[in-house]
Amino acid sequence: MAETENPAISRIVNSEIVLQHFGYWPSFHDAVISKVTFEVHSPFLASVAFLIATCETTDEVEEQGYYKQTKHCDIELQFLGIQEMVFGLDHQPIIFNLSFEERDSSIKCSMSSSAEEFAIVTEKVVVKSLTPTTPTPDEALEEVNLDEPMDAKNIFISSQHRLKDIDWSDLIYVGLYHEQANEYKADKVAAYAHGLFDEQEVYVVIDRHDSYLSTLDEALKNVSVFLKITNVLLCDTSFTKAMQFSKIGVMSYGQKRK
Repeated sequence: MAETENPAISRIVNSEIVLQHFGYWPSFHDAVISKVTFEVHSPFLASVAFLIATCETTDEVEEQGYYKQTKHCDIELQFLGIQEMVFGLDHQPIIFNLSFEERDSSIKCSMSSSAEEFAIVTEKVVVKSLTPTTPTPDEALEEVNLDEPMDAKNIFISSQHRLKDIDWSDLIYVGLYHEQANEYKADKVAAYAHGLFDEQEVYVVIDRHDSYLSTLDEALKNVSVFLKITNVLLCDTSFTKAMQFSKIGVMSYGQKRK
């Protein structure tokens, strides 16, 4: 059943604003939650609103090899009269899929994201606003020779440009290293890494100041330390394969679409 035929979508107040903008109801894949607002309107009526930055990804490939994106916008969804809710956030929650279904007189929203699974059962869902936006252009990539070592800035910028069309796996729990206990599954991570990477050297991507080239084994030793303070990404020197780790203790891996 197409989302435009989903009876739960038709019950969302102002859903026609989204339908007019996209021509259909989107899945919100790769959308980013940029703001969350909780409110209590009475002792028995609570609400939460999500500001979501999203767009349409087309089948058209640009000169740089990325799929063209259009219809960029910010959508604010409000859930009124919350009955049940399970919700979590990481540093920048990325949505993998957002869906709606009817549950008797209520509406259930389910979301998978980079943080964790999310579900909310509510009396009413409202599209509070849809604002077309202009995407911020990626920082220009300097001319680099992939066969030569790069500095931290170009490693970071190259990862932003060249890893956009990675097919990522589902999230995999790998744990974290704490002072009280070591729950980090180093052997599990190493098994995935050695199964993915063909080279002995990888880029460790943290930010534009601290990214660097490392041996794979040395990089794997440091992942649990980095996760105490930041997310981290490992990728091969040709930027075709990568592993990304989140501070919440999950990872995913993938390689470029062929």
